[in-house]
Amino acid sequence: MLQVLVPTDFSNDSYNALFYVSKLLKDQKCLIHLIHVCEPGQDSKQEEIKEASNAELEAMEHRLILDIGVNGKHTIVKSSLCSNMRKGVATYAKDHGVDLMVIGNKGKEEMTNILFGNNAMQLVREVDQCPILIVPHEIDYRPVDKIAFASSYVHPISDTNVETLHFFSKTVDATIVPMSIEEGKEPPAKQKNKSIFFDGISKNRSKEVVLPVFENKVKTILEFVELWNIGILSMVYYPHHFFLEFIGNGMVKELNTKLRVPFLILPKG
Repeated sequence: MLQVLVPTDFSNDSYNALFYVSKLLKDQKCLIHLIHVCEPGQDSKQEEIKEASNAELEAMEHRLILDIGVNGKHTIVKSSLCSNMRKGVATYAKDHGVDLMVIGNKGKEEMTNILFGNNAMQLVREVDQCPILIVPHEIDYRPVDKIAFASSYVHPISDTNVETLHFFSKTVDATIVPMSIEEGKEPPAKQKNKSIFFDGISKNRSKEVVLPVFENKVKTILEFVELWNIGILSMVYYPHHFFLEFIGNGMVKELNTKLRVPFLILPKG
């Protein structure tokens, strides 16, 4: 049974993340961990805070059932934790052997992008044993036909990440579309990493898409996602060099802000 973690702050975006993954994995047996982390406060109010949190969790599950019905393959467990958000979520993920974490890309106050807020970036660094699916602000669910994997192949793609891409591809009956940006002749190490990866996904992949830079690399990726009708964009997270090996410093926030499809972050493996 797939262990799926959905942290929530009870915003519409976090509900949308729950709704999206419930539709995406509708045919998979899943134990969905719906958790809310309330920051520690005064001891006298701790129980009151947890009771309110538990009530909101119940309401969120009820809303999901009203929207999509009961799925006999999905079991939802709800937990309210009083701890530091980052540590609480990361510890819960490790203790429960989570296979996938799903979050919305904006927080409750919608003042900052959750992926690039301090807490979320710390989560991406902390929860390194599983992929993280970032669901854009209020997108509608639509069937996924193509899953893009973008890389410059500076690093080898791990067998675990190949298996993850196969899982998603098989689950939604989608083709894996490798994508890279033209940057001159590839050195032998990159060619080797790419060749091994292509062999690993050979049964599910389409022909590689190699594009020149349109204005900048972010624009290139966004154009590619739109023109090729990509349903999910995936990349690998490398600690201390988050996407820098592919799209360059300062561009990541722009990419996630403008991206209108889910963003699958794979751990380095």
